Amino acid sequence: MPAIKNVTLPDIGDFEKVEVIEVLVAIGDYIKENDSIITIENDKATTDIPAPFSGKVKTIKVKIGEKISQSDLIATFELSESNISEPEKTLEDPKVQDLDKDVEIKANEKPEKDKNNIVSVETSKNSHASPSIRKLARELGVSLSNIKGSGNKGRILETDLKDFVKRVVTGSVAIKGDVDVVKLSRIKKLSAKHLAKCWSEIPHVTQFDEVNIEQMEEFRAHQKTRDIKLSPLVFVMKAVVQALKQHPHFNSILDESGASISVKKYYHLGVAMDTQEGLVVPVVRDVDKKSLVELTAELAEISTRAREDSLSKAEMQGAGFTISSLGGIGGGQFTPIINSPEVAILGVSRVQIKPIWNGEEFVPNSILPLSLAYDHRVIDGAQGAKFMAYLNQVLKNIMEILL
Repeated sequence: MPAIKNVTLPDIGDFEKVEVIEVLVAIGDYIKENDSIITIENDKATTDIPAPFSGKVKTIKVKIGEKISQSDLIATFELSESNISEPEKTLEDPKVQDLDKDVEIKANEKPEKDKNNIVSVETSKNSHASPSIRKLARELGVSLSNIKGSGNKGRILETDLKDFVKRVVTGSVAIKGDVDVVKLSRIKKLSAKHLAKCWSEIPHVTQFDEVNIEQMEEFRAHQKTRDIKLSPLVFVMKAVVQALKQHPHFNSILDESGASISVKKYYHLGVAMDTQEGLVVPVVRDVDKKSLVELTAELAEISTRAREDSLSKAEMQGAGFTISSLGGIGGGQFTPIINSPEVAILGVSRVQIKPIWNGEEFVPNSILPLSLAYDHRVIDGAQGAKFMAYLNQVLKNIMEILL
């Protein structure tokens, strides 16, 4: 016969009665000595009452909200060699490991602290919870201030903590804090639908490259001495036109049926521009017929009207190829989204200074990062690589553009 032994409330100091605010065990649990079994509260603090010996919980004699005194019966433990020798089911292991079958988090594994969610290694002193719940929360890296307790007087119970961790892991907990609700501009709402459609319907492939534009930069610097300011973008536009002439399928639009393309024999380029209201893509027409100086002046004028939101709808239609330049902002290479029904777009990043080996030594050179995205239904990888290689060659040799 297994031995039954009583577990009673030990000396609680000067308090005649204390309230049971949490029962931490269940009938059938295997408890180790010093595991917490209940939590009591007096006028000053909450305290976990530990098990005085190991055993299996046979009965529980107290309830939440009940007032008990020193020596009152809390529970009975079944003591037997067979029970004690079984794999011990301790308080902390199942409580942490069995948050849910879908949520496996061990007490000795702290989730990484992420500024974008509400997991924190800090606990709130103002949150009502027992020492055992606070300990478990610290082990899990959870801030109790984010949990609404369902217990008496808003106390955070074990079930509240389990449910919160489960929702954090599954991503269903909203981030708390002050937020500003900002309505999207008309342009952003329109472009959002179009870009989402382009990204979801077009099989994008992006080809990256870097162009040594040292010769071009020397030419631009020389023109500045003559009070002629030319941005790298106008050189890119002229170079793109030459590449389109050699690779005409890049200057086309795809039929809605996907069965054919219309190859354009004129060279209208869309130029993406950032404004306070959002991204707009005005079209610069007949780029092949305009000089670098003319293109510079036209871009300045279009940019001003784009910022003033005075561009007409017609001025943003008809392009066969688009250029998106982040050169004035910065950053490295990126994946631009093709502006359907066009089949390709060129991303231009900020010029970087890199050491280039000239055969004898490393010398600083101006390097322009490029990103060519194309519609894989129309253009295959070999065509993309050839287009980028040709564009690289034109930009690298300034005379190719000037001629």
